[in-house]
Amino acid sequence: METTVDVLLHARRKDLEAVAEKLSIEIETCNLSDQEIPIRSGHCNVAGQDRIYLDKNLSLSQQIETLLEILEKFDLESIYVAAWIREQLEQNRNNTR
Repeated sequence: METTVDVLLHARRKDLEAVAEKLSIEIETCNLSDQEIPIRSGHCNVAGQDRIYLDKNLSLSQQIETLLEILEKFDLESIYVAAWIREQLEQNRNNTR
């Protein structure tokens, strides 16, 4: 049975996926621990297409944090972004100063 926290985390992940979609960024969740070469979750550009690879073994909280870290590098001013995402990105910027 999902807890309220689980429901909130899933909703937040969906919000971040929506932002990525508006930016034409494809998100792929896969098992990155099975690779011969160590690979971490992150952003890359393959044949002109922005992609985010997320390790499915990360907790939902870690996946959300990874998506936030990646998406903050993009220009989000011209698209709708949920208020909680803008607040979190601003907080992250203030914490790194």
